[in-house]
Amino acid sequence: MAHILIAGLGDLGRQLAGLLQADGHRVSGIRRGHEAPPGVDLYAQDLSRDPVMLPPDPVDLLCVIMTPAGRDEVGYRQAYITNPLRLLDALAAQQPLPPVLFVSSTAVYGEEDGWVDESTPPRPERFNGRLLLAAEEELSVRTLATSVRFTGIYGPGRTRLLTLARRIAEGEEALPEARYGNRIHSADCAGLLAHLARRWLANDAPPGVVIGTDQAPVSNHEVLAWLAAQQGLSLPVPEGVVPGGRRVRSEYLAAGHYTLQYPDYKAGYADRF
Repeated sequence: MAHILIAGLGDLGRQLAGLLQADGHRVSGIRRGHEAPPGVDLYAQDLSRDPVMLPPDPVDLLCVIMTPAGRDEVGYRQAYITNPLRLLDALAAQQPLPPVLFVSSTAVYGEEDGWVDESTPPRPERFNGRLLLAAEEELSVRTLATSVRFTGIYGPGRTRLLTLARRIAEGEEALPEARYGNRIHSADCAGLLAHLARRWLANDAPPGVVIGTDQAPVSNHEVLAWLAAQQGLSLPVPEGVVPGGRRVRSEYLAAGHYTLQYPDYKAGYADRF
């Protein structure tokens, strides 16, 4: 039985905790709030200001799944650089640093058109991508680490696209520019993280960078029209428009290391309707 510390017990952290517990592992967690899944040893704290509290016994794997308190540069820097580094400093004072799974984003690739995969050089243009890439690089210098770059996450509790489709169909918002969308269901995010955790715990180190995406980039117009139709609404979209934006694929997933539960958006949204 290994001991895994999850820093961040939001949706993904809670799902990951359940998968690792089902494997028979002990899970400890850090979050600002005071609620945790059953069986998780919680160390409630705000890593941005509180003295760092850690489990007294050694940690075999650290999973960092941060959510910024604000969507501005200050919030991102706190969540992805300051807080993880405070945690690593405290853990390093207590034990040799374990491997780290770090939840990142394909924002590190910037806004280029064309195909993107793990071999594509990161060229972040906005602060979020720059700070995430800086965090990835800092972690890789300090210890063994895998950064998991997820595309847009959807699933239960995430209703943005559903709401947008309805608002456009009802004339409350304009149809956006045609862009490729890349996404992954939250259950597959947690499943991929659990798979990578198992590899680290088995001394079978995964790559330093893994992309998590459903391998099926598609125009936002197609997705919005389909979501509107599932809600009994009509959302006409122009034909023959070539979308802009990047299309993301994961060479790691293409190699068969992890099988997606939801290979495209229609499968992922099927339980909503």
